[in-house]
Amino acid sequence: MPFTDPRPLATRERRNAVVPDALIAHRGAPLLAPENTLPAMRAAAEKGARWVEVDVKLTRDMKPVIIHDDRLDRTTNGTGFVGNTLFEDVRKLDAGGKFSPDFAGTRVPTLEELVEVVLELDLGLQLELKPTAGDDIETAEVALAAMKTLWPAGRGKLFFTSFSIRSVHAAARLMPDVPRAFAVVVPPRDPKALLDETKCQVLHVQHEFMPEDALKRLADSGIEYAVATINDRQIADRFFAAGAQTVLSDLPDLYG
Repeated sequence: MPFTDPRPLATRERRNAVVPDALIAHRGAPLLAPENTLPAMRAAAEKGARWVEVDVKLTRDMKPVIIHDDRLDRTTNGTGFVGNTLFEDVRKLDAGGKFSPDFAGTRVPTLEELVEVVLELDLGLQLELKPTAGDDIETAEVALAAMKTLWPAGRGKLFFTSFSIRSVHAAARLMPDVPRAFAVVVPPRDPKALLDETKCQVLHVQHEFMPEDALKRLADSGIEYAVATINDRQIADRFFAAGAQTVLSDLPDLYG
């Protein structure tokens, strides 16, 4: 079934949009494969995704791995904090068995492995800098040092995002030519001023915290904004009608 772009014409034709497409596959395809794993990226691509979002964190010995939570417990057979676990021990864990026996033995990806698969699948990448509280700057410095080598110069289709202002400021300093998005829970009173302050080009908001007055402020601001995490087409349609550029979804084929 061909993809149907649900956005108004003005949104589809927005000039200089960081993400020109309507949908970003949130952590790959987490309803089809273990989130933030290589199988989840492949499943997203098979469902028609053009962009994927993943989370990068640091291990105790400062190695970048692709995992969302501060703790290992929810998505792996390990326990404890990612930031208090050595890289070699994280790599021994099973990141697929809790999702399904079919994925038993799946590993927590390295940043290098993740980028390799994204490039192989010709996807765009939203790399969320997900520091454990206290290593905000280090997470950006380590991840971006790797990305300078891993991501082909001039390819585009890459942006960084974070809830941490320290991480996004570090990203602006280290790779100023790569766009950035600042993620918030509560919508700001002045969206454009917040983007100026955070040195970002895109604002990411949560759909559960979006009353009509906040949605109007976003629409009136003229900024590029994306909404997470939406798995219902009617809810996505509401935000697209109000000017959202992109939604993040666990369903890569939400509009497939």
